[in-house]
Amino acid sequence: MEAGLGSLFVMLISLVILVVGIIKLKVHPVFALIIVAIGSAIGFGIPLKDVISTVTGGFGGTIGSIGIVIILGCTMGVILEQTSGALVLANTILKIVGKKRSSLAMAISGYLVSIPVFSDSAIVILSPVARALSARGGVPLFALLGALNAGILATHTMVPPTPGPLAAAGTLGADVGLVIAFGLISAFAYTTAATLYCNSTWARNKYPHVSKMSNVDTVVGEDFTIQTDKKLPNAALTFAVILVPVFLICANSFAVMSIPKGSAILPYLGFIGHPIPALSIGVILALFLDTSLFSKDQVYAWFDRAVESSGFIILATGAAGAFGAVLKASGVGAYLGALIASTPLPAVFVPFLVALLLSVSNGSATVSLLTGSAIILPLLPSLGIHPVIGTLAIAAGSSFFYHANASHFWVVVKSNDLSMKEGYSLVSVGSAIGSVAAIIAVWIMSFFLTV
Repeated sequence: MEAGLGSLFVMLISLVILVVGIIKLKVHPVFALIIVAIGSAIGFGIPLKDVISTVTGGFGGTIGSIGIVIILGCTMGVILEQTSGALVLANTILKIVGKKRSSLAMAISGYLVSIPVFSDSAIVILSPVARALSARGGVPLFALLGALNAGILATHTMVPPTPGPLAAAGTLGADVGLVIAFGLISAFAYTTAATLYCNSTWARNKYPHVSKMSNVDTVVGEDFTIQTDKKLPNAALTFAVILVPVFLICANSFAVMSIPKGSAILPYLGFIGHPIPALSIGVILALFLDTSLFSKDQVYAWFDRAVESSGFIILATGAAGAFGAVLKASGVGAYLGALIASTPLPAVFVPFLVALLLSVSNGSATVSLLTGSAIILPLLPSLGIHPVIGTLAIAAGSSFFYHANASHFWVVVKSNDLSMKEGYSLVSVGSAIGSVAAIIAVWIMSFFLTV
């Protein structure tokens, strides 16, 4: 279809209705996206006989490409949480870096744990580690929690198999392996910037509060790691659950780029490095983290919880795909892209700003990633940026200035008895600084990863 100012107006109205529906009217994001997709299709002038097929085609095509992968990623996260695998990751890192670099340990712990575990769960699991370290070592809690939160939000928004960036990559057709590889870089920039802010002299002087724990001697041992009566999983196996799938997926992506076409090894790498087999291996490894729990009933319970937790993500991804398909069919993406291309604004900042506005307004990185990728999909050809860069630019903006409308904000504040002032300084300002650092990293990478 030929698009013009009228189509642009319809898109803007659709976005306003979508945001108002989700935030003010409390319409579930899945229903809001589907309703807006159908309404905007009619508004764009898509023939009525094609409206439903366009919406269902976008919905089904998106879920078909990414649904199984999301389920597997959620399953890894559930098992790591239930078997205390996340705690093992934190303990191992603490032993390596030592007390004097406890903020670094918290940042690394959050960075790794949040790849498979949802951000809210990661905060709940690792906050006691930060509080115990603060009490034992006399380190300001603000510094430790800020570093932990920085690492968690960074990989939660930018590194698959976390469902948000995974779904965005699927919507934009980005290679998951490359998103992981480059996402780790932009997430590192995010974590570093936000950690430096929370550990600055200014922050330590303004928020010098040290956590008080009456039972700290039983919670933390002399090596500053968390002690528990429960038998913890093997550290090497725990790291393997995360690193093996990531390595396989990345290896396949870089093999396609470097190994000559027709090589006999490519089909094998392509199979084992596909996200579904790779993550399946991660799930199988996770099942052996605590063999005392290994039973048919327990495995079923883990899988059942994973399916329940992934349901919203899958359906929201499909609904976002439906909206994206309508926008693509309307031709408004090419029209808007041409307008943007005539401005001095670097193209990579367009998806960042779209996700930033969504994040500040709805408070969910996942919803921002899903909706943002649907909006940006038809713009990609005109913007002239690589799908991987587009995905990471959206991811960088998806957690900008997390505040009181974000569930994650309240999990951090309430689970650690922070004041609202501390919460805004730690979560909101920290996430804004990290987000800006991430998009700068993505902008630099865009010069090396071109279409």
